[in-house]
Amino acid sequence: MDNLIRLASVTEAMKSKEILQRHNIKSAIKRIPPTNERYSCGYGLYIPYKVYEAIDILGKYGISPVGHTAGD
Repeated sequence: MDNLIRLASVTEAMKSKEILQRHNIKSAIKRIPPTNERYSCGYGLYIPYKVYEAIDILGKYGISPVGHTAGD
C-alpha cells in the first residue's frame, strides 16, 4: 500500500491523524502487515496525498514515523 506512514503506537497514530486534520491533510488509521521493523505497532496512517508534507508537519510535533512508503 502506497502513501503509508508507520508509527510506533496506535495512540501515536490517533494523535497524528488529529494533527494532520488540523492542517487539512486527510488520513486514515490502517492496520498494516507485519514487517521486520520491530518498533512498529502494526498500525499506521494512510495518506492519499502530501505524504512528505505530512511527515514534516508531524516532525514539528515531535512525531517521527518508524517508516513510510510514498507514491506521490
